[in-house]
Amino acid sequence: MIRKVIRCTALFMCFCGIFSGCSEKTLPAAAESEVLDYFVNPSPQARQKLAAEKGDSATITAAFRSARTAFAAGMQKAWLTDTAGNSWCLGYETPAAPAPDTSYPLVIYLHGGIGSARNDKGDSAFRMLIALTDTFKLFLASPSGNRYTPWWSPGGLYRIMQTLRFMSLHYPINPDKVFLAGVSDGATGCYGAANTIPAPFAGFIAVSGFGGMLPMVGMPIEPGNLRGRPIYNVNAGHDRIYPIENVTEFVKTLQDQEVPVISRVYPDELHGFDYRANEMGTIAGFLRTWSRPAPRRISWTFVDGFPNCPDAILDYSAASREAELTAFWSRDSLSLRWKGLDAVTLHLPASVSSPKMVCTLLSRDGKTRTCTAAKLTWLESLDLMVREGFPGFRQENVFRIKL
Repeated sequence: MIRKVIRCTALFMCFCGIFSGCSEKTLPAAAESEVLDYFVNPSPQARQKLAAEKGDSATITAAFRSARTAFAAGMQKAWLTDTAGNSWCLGYETPAAPAPDTSYPLVIYLHGGIGSARNDKGDSAFRMLIALTDTFKLFLASPSGNRYTPWWSPGGLYRIMQTLRFMSLHYPINPDKVFLAGVSDGATGCYGAANTIPAPFAGFIAVSGFGGMLPMVGMPIEPGNLRGRPIYNVNAGHDRIYPIENVTEFVKTLQDQEVPVISRVYPDELHGFDYRANEMGTIAGFLRTWSRPAPRRISWTFVDGFPNCPDAILDYSAASREAELTAFWSRDSLSLRWKGLDAVTLHLPASVSSPKMVCTLLSRDGKTRTCTAAKLTWLESLDLMVREGFPGFRQENVFRIKL
């Protein structure tokens, strides 16, 4: 436990260990502001502006340090801008008297009722889980979705990741203890996120939703993508929106395909989460025991048309709409097999990477070739932090591979 706290705190605090050759540097406030804004709200225009700044790793270090300041406890809100240029409200709760040398869990909560055009339904939606704060210190945050940006759309998934970046930039978030929870449409959104952007999360809590509707709204379900994280699925027996028979059939289908879904049914309850007082102890138990696993292998089917953020894959270029990647590593060797990809950028866990690490590409004709870790520019490093969702990683573990 002590080792984990030290590791998680060091992820944000020890920026000079992230970049080789890092030195103290004082930057104009405008340059720091541009780096911070890009981390939360990345765009091609912002990237072009940063490229003209001719910064370096110290630019990022100084900017991130300036972002972490003392904060007031209690309910807060912020307005962010998504990829379509739409403003939306992020609501969140910060714990009282956080320890200066500790990082804390974050639960991102996805509200239901996305049928309206409102862009502020997340301003206090996280209070659905506020009872968790009676058990231990943690951060709660709830983005806003609507009929134009449902959780299972590319824009909705972007807002989920944007929420993580905002919270991890400004607050001491434990990168191994980020969870996604949701009720009704939010629960379906949890399945959409588990199917496409699971990498930053330790697990998913889906209440009164139906992941089986994803193919009907344009997102194919890839059971192999869902195997990497636990999913706690809760439904009501008298749910008139999602009949329990359909839900249980869907859950069993996933379980038969080795997806780690834990299912619970309240036979006498209705749609919603009015019985949440009975669930807080169980959910708190999951928050204590679930942690983001270190990737041991890669097995991913890219979901065409959606952001893909799986373990260890930071970027990719697809040659076809049906793209897959499988990778295994042993000691200092990494072996890849792929389909429909032109290029891929991998970020391997520090526990398996070393100066001797080589990447062995196995082609269909049986020939092999090797490549070594990539040297990234400061802006490429910032881009990869944006993709991971946390302001810090060890760049010497990155392999940029042309297939």
